[in-house]
Amino acid sequence: MSEAGKEIGKVIAIKDRYAIVSLTRNEACQKCGACSHGHRSEEMILEADNLCNAKVGDQVGIDLAYSDFLKATFIMYGLPLITLFLGFFVGYFGSNKLGYVSIQEPAGIIGAFIFMGITFLWIRLKEEKWKTQNYRPAIVEIVEK
Repeated sequence: MSEAGKEIGKVIAIKDRYAIVSLTRNEACQKCGACSHGHRSEEMILEADNLCNAKVGDQVGIDLAYSDFLKATFIMYGLPLITLFLGFFVGYFGSNKLGYVSIQEPAGIIGAFIFMGITFLWIRLKEEKWKTQNYRPAIVEIVEK
């Protein structure tokens, strides 16, 4: 990582006004598999705004702080996980409060999936609005080889 929020990667494909970039995983990303999708564990693939008109094979500087990339990651992964646990506790303790002690665990599991499902539905409904916002990293420079 060259600066805070900046990574160096290689353009492997161009798609419309976006570039598909291969990056080497840094320590902060090592355990997460969100961007790899079937690639080597030390490699990370992401789609970035091609602000510098980079071509396939160019070494580029990616600015992760340019976008709300971390906010988007939280919306897609963190929020459903939080609502999964929240739904479990609501179902578990709610069934106990209603006097259905024998079905606490199943009620918790059902509550978890209902809350998580509602969250994914909400994310899906907001997707079109969010496409107009910048939740994507950007190529800000072409690095000399």
